[in-house]
Amino acid sequence: MPTLWAQTSEYGNISVGDDLPILVKFEFRPPVQEGAGTPQEDPVGPEKLAAFAKELLLKAFPPDNVNNDSTTIETESVIEFLPGDTVSVCGRVVGKSNEGGRLTVKCQLTVESQEGTLLANANAVVSF
Repeated sequence: MPTLWAQTSEYGNISVGDDLPILVKFEFRPPVQEGAGTPQEDPVGPEKLAAFAKELLLKAFPPDNVNNDSTTIETESVIEFLPGDTVSVCGRVVGKSNEGGRLTVKCQLTVESQEGTLLANANAVVSF
């Protein structure tokens, strides 16, 4: 299926099964100073997962649609991971709706480790 890009995505040319672009996330971990203990890192929480999902959606859909107040993102962590871990975020279109004149596109997203382990899921409904 085609991969969606924000510059060309319009409701009419989006189909169920279309892939979203892949987003790879990694954050810099500063080197540990000699003699210092390893800094404590908190696992990635729901807010950060939602930010990853939104960043991916911004690659696939126009910003006005992603930032629309009616657009929703729900996340679910499967395995805890740390902010410095390299992860990929990908997804696909799983539904389209035109209920009451409200155009929406439903997407399922996944977050995976660089080894391919599923770390988190997200569902998003983008309003057009």
